[in-house]
Amino acid sequence: MSMQQQTLSLAELAIEQLHRSRNFVLALLETLSDDQLHLRVGGGNHALWIMGHLAFADDAFSSAFLDEPSCLPAEHRERFTNGTTPSDNPADYPDREELLERMTTARNRFIKWAQTLEGDALWQASPEAIASIAENAITAVHTLSQHDFIHGGQITTIRASLGMKPVFG
Repeated sequence: MSMQQQTLSLAELAIEQLHRSRNFVLALLETLSDDQLHLRVGGGNHALWIMGHLAFADDAFSSAFLDEPSCLPAEHRERFTNGTTPSDNPADYPDREELLERMTTARNRFIKWAQTLEGDALWQASPEAIASIAENAITAVHTLSQHDFIHGGQITTIRASLGMKPVFG
């Protein structure tokens, strides 16, 4: 059977989107030097904050659905949760490699959970902590993919302010 003939389950398709959206963000991040990771445009988020925030979001969703504690360091949530204001001091943040590791750890944990979704589990109600963002399990998977693209747009704005050409297209 060719890849085109194969039928993906809803969970497999959603997980595929998680990979695509994360690869999009990673490709953008690769084009920024370490000195450019803390640049903000118009008071927006910088790439260091975005990296930590994406790890935070993946971890928060996993922790909520699995009813388990965070897999990230204790101080991570305080720095990267929704509504926090990015610091302009790069020393306030872990370095690129550490943030990439946290992004990978949290995303892999979320994907491992998402791979268990089938049948009625796809439609299980989201835990209260994330129900206002995603009403059920399969929506939660799609929401994190969309979340990557939203913040990828912020990185694209940073790149444009630096006069960089588009990465895609």
